Amino acid sequence: MRSCINKGKYGERIAAEFLQSKGYKLHFTNYRLGRLEVDLVCEVENTIIVVEVKALSSLNYKLPFESVRLDKQRKIIQVADHLLKTRFMNRDCRFDIVSIYLSNNGPQIEHIEDAFIPEIGAGY
Repeated sequence: MRSCINKGKYGERIAAEFLQSKGYKLHFTNYRLGRLEVDLVCEVENTIIVVEVKALSSLNYKLPFESVRLDKQRKIIQVADHLLKTRFMNRDCRFDIVSIYLSNNGPQIEHIEDAFIPEIGAGY
């Protein structure tokens, strides 16, 4: 069984390859802002896509995307806000989740576009 770190990195690699096969341009992997991080920053059709990747080897307790709770969303939004102000000014942005089940039959990938939307004035 893979460690959590190895499983996460493996999942991120699978997600990056999957998105690139759909025509997404990959700008960053593991983009950090202090202690905060987003897994992937991509672009498609002039829109910046901030992607959280969740990979699990068991579905006994939850689905991978269910791990992206409100507190995690807020952290992702903070990093995206910085990215949009410093690197991708005047660009549209979307938040996606790539949910991966690492089954014995190979990875099962679910790409959830517009997985969450920041609340206006929420003070992230």
